[in-house]
Amino acid sequence: MKTNHIVQSSILAGLLVVGTALPVFAGLRIYPVFAGGDAPPPEAIAGGGNLHDIVKVAAENWERVFKNGSGKWELILEYNWTNIELGFAYERALAFGGDPIRISRSRISFRNTPKSSSNTNDNFTGWFADATPRDNSEYTRYTAYQANLEQGLLNYGRVFSEASGDAAGRLDLVTIATHEIGHSLGLDYDYSGFTNQFTNHLFLEITSPRPFPGLILHINTLGPHLREFDENVPLMVPEPTPGWRQLISGADALVISRISSFRRPNLDDPFIGRPRRNQNQQ
Repeated sequence: MKTNHIVQSSILAGLLVVGTALPVFAGLRIYPVFAGGDAPPPEAIAGGGNLHDIVKVAAENWERVFKNGSGKWELILEYNWTNIELGFAYERALAFGGDPIRISRSRISFRNTPKSSSNTNDNFTGWFADATPRDNSEYTRYTAYQANLEQGLLNYGRVFSEASGDAAGRLDLVTIATHEIGHSLGLDYDYSGFTNQFTNHLFLEITSPRPFPGLILHINTLGPHLREFDENVPLMVPEPTPGWRQLISGADALVISRISSFRRPNLDDPFIGRPRRNQNQQ
């Protein structure tokens, strides 16, 4: 039986969530390229940050996970602002290459229009553009979720919550950028590495030499997205939560490593300095 463990702590201002940039020869390298578009009006964005720095940090998040082994992996990541009437952002694979074949070029488009006053289905709450995207000073709680599986304890969610200031009630651009890059790294219907392994259009099986061999992770056909766990806390789920910052979980990393044939994902907690934690069991 699966048991959920929740690990919580108050976070000190300025705690770093990502490591330093990786050397050119190591694992995954992402090259962000701005593809244009007008920034959102003031009513649709707050925080004082800019998309360029935020995408760079999101790319570093994934480079940290895939920093060792499995050969050379390069992604040219185009990103832009664009008019999206419903939703927040979307990703599109543009080119494939390498050995093994992976997505080598993609584009992520971010919404630059305010919430629609006439469409009741529009649940866009506006962007939080963090001026200091490498720290989490706007959030006062960190929660790490773990599932007790046959293969061991698997982290399936790393969430900052209880946002304050401009982050409260808004969608975190760091979270959305990191999520969309996850699609660029393989969770994309146009990528054969995903479709060839998407068993019966229901699940993926994690295989050796990756950690947790034999683990079955179910995929939501809408997106596609991860739908294995009850809580809406993994990064690669369909709906983001306003006021949260979601990091790459162990489950997210395993899905992408399986899809893109990467053998040694780094599943460790990304903190450089770790706070004291009180563990509760549900």
